[in-house]
Amino acid sequence: MNLSRHPDLIDRLAAQYALGVLRGGARRRFEQLARQEPAIRAAIGDWQSRLAGLAELQPASEPVDKVWCGIEQRLGWQPKPDAAAPAAEPGGWWRRLWVTPVFWRGATLAAAALAAVAIGLNVRMARELEATPPVNAVAVLNDERAQAAVLVTWDARSQALTLRRLDHLPLNDAQALQLWALPESGKPQSLGVIGHQRLVRLTVAQQVGKVPALAISVEPPGGSPDPNGPTGPVVFKGQVIANTPNTL
Repeated sequence: MNLSRHPDLIDRLAAQYALGVLRGGARRRFEQLARQEPAIRAAIGDWQSRLAGLAELQPASEPVDKVWCGIEQRLGWQPKPDAAAPAAEPGGWWRRLWVTPVFWRGATLAAAALAAVAIGLNVRMARELEATPPVNAVAVLNDERAQAAVLVTWDARSQALTLRRLDHLPLNDAQALQLWALPESGKPQSLGVIGHQRLVRLTVAQQVGKVPALAISVEPPGGSPDPNGPTGPVVFKGQVIANTPNTL
C-alpha cells in the first residue's frame, strides 16, 4: 500500500505510534516507511508534540545525596570520612582499583545480583502486563488552539472509560463538563458528566471504539437539560483511534 495516497491513514497510524499502541511488525514497518517518507515523519512529530504535555503528569524526583556520596566513596572517587589518604601510586586510582582482587570479586557479585534483579523485574513486568486491562481505543481531545487537552482511554472488556484532563479551562460553580460520543449519524450521546474532576473513570456500556469522535461541552452541574445534545459550548473534541491490528 502506498501510504502517501492516504493521509488520513498516515495520521491515524502516527497517532497510534506516538501513543505506543502500534506494536510488533506493524510498528517496525511503519518506522521503516518513516525513514523514507517525510510526510510520515512529520505526522509522527506532530503527534509527539501534541502528546508532550503528558510528561507534566509525572512528578519530579530528586536523587538522595547520601546515596550518591556512598556510591562515590565505594568507587574511590571520594575519600571516606576520617580515612587517611592513601599513598600515591603510578597509574592513579583506577589502576589500583583494576588490579585489586576485591574489585573483581565485588564486580562478579554485583553482576550476579544485577542479573537476579533483571530476571525478577522481567517476571514482575510480565505479570503486571497480564493483569493490566488492554486499551481498545484512545482519543486525544484538543482545544480550539489544537492543543491536547484531554486523554481518553477505553477498555471494552471491563467497559471502563478513563479520562485525564490536561487543560487549564476555568470553571465556576454553575458549570460542569460533560462527555459526548459523536456517531456518524444521529444526535450526540452523553457518556457522563465529568464536573470539575481532573481524572475520571466511568463505566460505559456503549462501544466507544466504534464511535468516530468524542467531544466535551460546558453544561450546568447536572448535565445538559436537552436530551438531544449539548446546550453549552463544545470546548474539546477529537477523533477516536481504535486499537486494532494494522496491515501496512
